[in-house]
Amino acid sequence: ARIPGFFTQEQADAWGRIARAVHAGGSKLVVQLMHTGRIGHDLNLPQGKTMIAPSAIAAAGQMWTDQQGMQNHPVPKAMDTDDLARVKQDFVNASKLAIAAGLDGVELHAANGYLLGQFLNPRSNVRDDQYGGSAENRRRFVLEIVDAVVAAIGAGHVGIRISPFNPFNDLAANYEGEEAEYLDL
Repeated sequence: ARIPGFFTQEQADAWGRIARAVHAGGSKLVVQLMHTGRIGHDLNLPQGKTMIAPSAIAAAGQMWTDQQGMQNHPVPKAMDTDDLARVKQDFVNASKLAIAAGLDGVELHAANGYLLGQFLNPRSNVRDDQYGGSAENRRRFVLEIVDAVVAAIGAGHVGIRISPFNPFNDLAANYEGEEAEYLDL
């Protein structure tokens, strides 16, 4: 509920005011961009939107909603080809808005059980297409987003956050090959 956004011009204008204040103080501002994937609830989404994730697997646990208090995480829709393309473009668009608003960069959040981290993890990603199965396939979507954002705003403005061995938000931790997979990433 009430997670801040960076996908409209109005939001970018507000972040731009923050960036100017940060720069006036002699500092830099990098914003972390994330998509919650299966960690959420339909009641917290804009009207008509649906929870999406790498696979149709509900996360264990609950999420606060303003309308009904604590609720179990619902089963999300497994992302299809259109969802994958749209979400990748959403990360690119948010990154462009951030730089145009005067921020110094973006950090792609691929940690703590959110969407990009869900793609990397075999508990939340059981796809049988080019985005699932092997470690190489599970990291494909994350790396496609990194490449697209770097192409849009430049490598010097892009970071990525990862959290191997972290079971937060119902991820598998310490699974066989995890260290090697993250070193390869």
